[in-house]
Amino acid sequence: MMNRAVSRLLPKVPIVAVSANSHPLAASNIHKFSWRRSCPSQPNRRSFSNNPNVTAAAADRRLAGRRRFYKNVGIATSLPPGGTAKDPANATDAEDSSVSSPISAGVDGTQSATGVNTTIKDSSAWSALLHPHGKAPIEGWHTVTLDGRSLRTPLGLPMSLPSINLALAVASEWDSQEKYLRPAQMPLMTLCCTAIDQVASNPTAHRSDVMRYLRNDTSCYWADPTEDRILHRRQSQAWEDLHNTLSSELLKLPEDLGPAQAVGGGESLLLSRRSEGNQASGLPHPPILVDRAQKWVDSLDAWTLAALYSACAESKSFFIGAAMIHEAAKRVEGNESKIAKDAKWALTAARVEEDFNIETWGLVEGAHDYDLLNGSIQMYAASFLAQTVADAVTDVSAGEKEELLPA
Repeated sequence: MMNRAVSRLLPKVPIVAVSANSHPLAASNIHKFSWRRSCPSQPNRRSFSNNPNVTAAAADRRLAGRRRFYKNVGIATSLPPGGTAKDPANATDAEDSSVSSPISAGVDGTQSATGVNTTIKDSSAWSALLHPHGKAPIEGWHTVTLDGRSLRTPLGLPMSLPSINLALAVASEWDSQEKYLRPAQMPLMTLCCTAIDQVASNPTAHRSDVMRYLRNDTSCYWADPTEDRILHRRQSQAWEDLHNTLSSELLKLPEDLGPAQAVGGGESLLLSRRSEGNQASGLPHPPILVDRAQKWVDSLDAWTLAALYSACAESKSFFIGAAMIHEAAKRVEGNESKIAKDAKWALTAARVEEDFNIETWGLVEGAHDYDLLNGSIQMYAASFLAQTVADAVTDVSAGEKEELLPA
């Protein structure tokens, strides 16, 4: 359909690789691994040996398909980001660092991926973005341990998590690995390392890419009811009150102001193409809507921004992703909306056209079913990350209120 075709033109920020280090075995290369989320679980090692740009050590560090190298998984308290004695910008050079140089997000172990940061230039800004609203206490941070040794990120930074529930969830991902490690089954580990290494160190790029989904939002492209009334009705059911609710609750816009929407293929091409009145390609949303959406995105911490980007990339929609992330925080506060916009709703709203085509033309095994499974994993992981971070902030706020009460 037109909306999906237009949305797929959007660029994607690569999801950072994830690595594990059994500290303090820094001298042992067998504990230095990395993966890319899109890699197959059983890589063909012969293809790496034939690549002149890949060293044997780089190929050996790939985590996917490796045997489980640990017995016990646990969690432990940790210092918050920036709470260590060493500067995170120089963490890769530290004596207890997991790697001597940053591990690439590329599938071949080289610096082949674009848009991936390998250094942290501003340690204070990096640390501030990893503190949810600046309220996470020192005692609230936890890390995951393998055989008693803490995990580290691809940049060699401590994987400090702001919520004990989040740490338990990441630990359960590692503990659920059986004979072989399957990174595709560890979405929270991927999101957390992406937040620490990439989003916190370069939030501008991720904010920009999230905003690009607004101008080509899949939920703003409707089927023509005179040409395809069934699909139009299903879009109405899936996207019921989405734009009005998000515009009023999150963006605080007047009731009569909402996003630009296109109906039918002809109108979609006409409104989204670049012109004198629409200098940027995409739907010409009201400037105040774009401005307030940008301010909201800029206000997010690194954890929530990583979850938002993952949801937007999976749904090809700013409104669907933002509604799910916003709802996650509202559930923590006990203010759920009448139509719960959770991960299940977001997945259904993002797949209206795909599900309609499957019902019409049939399911392609090995394609549609895998896409549904991957989408479900990413949506639920993003929602859980946003909710646990919001829960940590809520717990801190409640503690602060108790301290203010008279004895």
